[in-house]
Amino acid sequence: MYGRKNWQDALVNADASGVPHVLVTILAITGSAPREGGTKMVVTEERVVDTIGGGQLELLAIERSRAILAGQLPASQQVEHYPLAASALQCCGGSMTLLYEPLGLNRPDIVVFGAGHVGQAVLHLLATLPVTTSVIDSRLDWLESASAQHKLELVEDDLTPSLHQQALMRLVPANAWVLVMTHDHVTDYALIKGLIERTDLNFLGLIGSKTKWKNFSRRLLRDGLSESSLQRVQCPIGAGASRFKQPMAIAVDIVAELLRHLSLPTAKASGSVDTQAEESVSGRETAVLATHEPLQLATQVKPGGGMQPVTKQLLRDKTPGLFR
Repeated sequence: MYGRKNWQDALVNADASGVPHVLVTILAITGSAPREGGTKMVVTEERVVDTIGGGQLELLAIERSRAILAGQLPASQQVEHYPLAASALQCCGGSMTLLYEPLGLNRPDIVVFGAGHVGQAVLHLLATLPVTTSVIDSRLDWLESASAQHKLELVEDDLTPSLHQQALMRLVPANAWVLVMTHDHVTDYALIKGLIERTDLNFLGLIGSKTKWKNFSRRLLRDGLSESSLQRVQCPIGAGASRFKQPMAIAVDIVAELLRHLSLPTAKASGSVDTQAEESVSGRETAVLATHEPLQLATQVKPGGGMQPVTKQLLRDKTPGLFR
């Protein structure tokens, strides 16, 4: 999936391809440890790029990262402290504190049917936003030049009645934001007819004029669709008040309409802490790091068994230099 096996390339490529990943960083060490502070690795569901030292500790870090990716742990920044002998059964004698940063999770899916001039401009604007983009077109040359994370070919068989719903379920995930703007009105109609009864979509937009939608609406009603289902389609997309007709001007209007509706998910983990304040856990001072995302406090395995909160005092004792 990635080129050279280092975490910098992995971050760039994972972000560009829309692959959820966790950046694991050694915040600090004390005593003997396999790697120095600041060492990083990137973990995806399928790959591990770079290393924080190998051994049982790295295995524990990979397992925790994949638990975050699988939704078994909160998708927020979190710190965990590992005494290498007690936690990782490593005889180095030191300890390591790791920071887990989930990236690229829960991004909205935006599906663009049509890689023409307007579609290309829309994708260009979306490339700067934290979303996952897919473009679908029957023209391979146009598809190749599109700047989307996922590029899918639309074949004629996908639009036949026997394959229609199955194909659209494959091409368009649940909760997607869908823009229909192909180069062919017949294809536009087939797509709208197939998607209009999908109640699991967040948005369904059709490029075109009010006249186009009036004609489509009459035909959809004639083909057995209900008046209420027509309300799921927005056509024209956007305000449509721009005096400019260039593809980028139309794309700006379309993306602005998406942004008016689009809600980016924010991970609110149970037990997360306010990053600008300090709370008390069991009467002790809790560690809070300066960050823009909620920080989930982890726990440490006591030498005699059981768990205890990772407190600021504990981190100060175990990781000199972490708090100044």
